[in-house]
Amino acid sequence: MAVTGRFLSSSPKVLLAAIARRPTVKCPRLNHRASVCVRAMTLKALPVEASIRPASPRTKELANRIMLAPGVVPGARAIVVGTGALPVIDVLKYLGVQDILAVDMSSEFLEVVTTAHGVASTLGNQQGVRVWRGDFTELPAYMGPAEVVVFTDEPFGTALAPRDALVKACLTTQPGGCIIINSEAENRRWQPKYPPTRDALAALVSGLPVNIHSEQEVSNGYCGILQVPPNYRLRSPVSLGGTVVRGFGRGSRQLGTPTANIDPAPLRRTLGGMPPGVYFGWAKLEAPVGWPAGDSNVHKAVLNIGSRPTVNKGGEAPSVEVHILHEFQGGEEFYGSHLEVLVVGFLRPEIRFSGVETLLARIRTDTAIARLQLDTPELRAAAGVLEMASGGEL
Repeated sequence: MAVTGRFLSSSPKVLLAAIARRPTVKCPRLNHRASVCVRAMTLKALPVEASIRPASPRTKELANRIMLAPGVVPGARAIVVGTGALPVIDVLKYLGVQDILAVDMSSEFLEVVTTAHGVASTLGNQQGVRVWRGDFTELPAYMGPAEVVVFTDEPFGTALAPRDALVKACLTTQPGGCIIINSEAENRRWQPKYPPTRDALAALVSGLPVNIHSEQEVSNGYCGILQVPPNYRLRSPVSLGGTVVRGFGRGSRQLGTPTANIDPAPLRRTLGGMPPGVYFGWAKLEAPVGWPAGDSNVHKAVLNIGSRPTVNKGGEAPSVEVHILHEFQGGEEFYGSHLEVLVVGFLRPEIRFSGVETLLARIRTDTAIARLQLDTPELRAAAGVLEMASGGEL
C-alpha cells in the first residue's frame, strides 16, 4: 500500500481524489477498507495542520460526534482502541488532542498507524501518537490515565467480554473524562438489534461508575458517549449508618487494611440501589468512652460494598466494609460502636483480581485517589454534614 512520491506534496483535496481512484483492497484485520489506511499514510506526508483537517463528509460527521464528548479538549490524552483508530486519530488531532495511544492486538494494523503518524516515545514523555499491541484489558498502568478512551470496533479491543473492556476503561479514564463507543456500520456486532436503544447501552454499562452523556445514531454508524463523573461524584450523597460488627477478619489479616464492618441488614433497601464496588466518603465514629476526642472527628474513608470476590471463598453474604483513613489513638477495636458514613463518590465495580498482591496494589491506588478527590472543595464541603453532627474537626 505504498503511496507514490508524486502525491507527497499535493493538497489534501488532490490527495483524497487520488485515493478515491485507488482500487479497494482489504486491511489485515476485520475486513476494514484499506482506503482509510492509505488516506492516513498519505496525509502524514503533509504538514500537521493540513493532515489533521477533516476533508470528507464522513470524517466531518465523526468530528461532530467526538467534539461533543467531555474531556476532548486541546492538551488532553487519548487512548484509541481497535482497527477503526485511523480516522479517529485524525479527528482528535484536528480537535487539538496531540497525545494519543493506539491499542490493538494486530501488529500489522499498528504498523499502519506508525506509518501514518510516526513513532513517539512509548513512555509518553513527548506528545505524539504511540502504539501498544495487546489485549486492552491488560494495558499497563503506566500507559494511562487518559481523559478520553475511544473504542472503534466492536470486539472492544479484547478477547474477553465488552464488559471487561469497559471496566478497564473506567479504571483508565480520568474523572470528568469520557469513554466513547464509536461503531461504524460495516463492522457493528455489539447491538443485538438495529437501530440500538438507550436501554441496550444502559444495560451494557449497568453498575459501572459512568453516566450516559449522549448517544447518536447516524447514517453510517453509532456513537455512545459515557462520562466518568467529575471527582467520581455520585449524583446525590448516600448516608449509611449502623453498628460496627465483626466481619470475616480478612481485611486486617490478609490485606493489612483494617476495616470497620457495618451491619448490612438494616441498610438493605439503601444498598439495593448501590452497585457492588468501591466507594469513598466521610466517616464519623462514636468512639468508646475514654478515647481521645479526635477519634470521634470526621475522617476520610474508603468503602467496599459487596462480596469481595478475590479473597472470599464464595457463599458469604454481602458486606459493608469501611476503611477509615485515620490512626485511632484509643485502640484498634470498636465493635458495638455506631459508625456514620456519608458516601460521596463511586470509584469502580468489584473485580476478581488474579491474586492478593494485585488486589493490594489496586487498594493502594483506590486509597490515593479517594484522598485526592476528598481534598477538592466540592467533596470536602460534604463533610460538613457529619462535622456538624459531631461538633468535631476535619
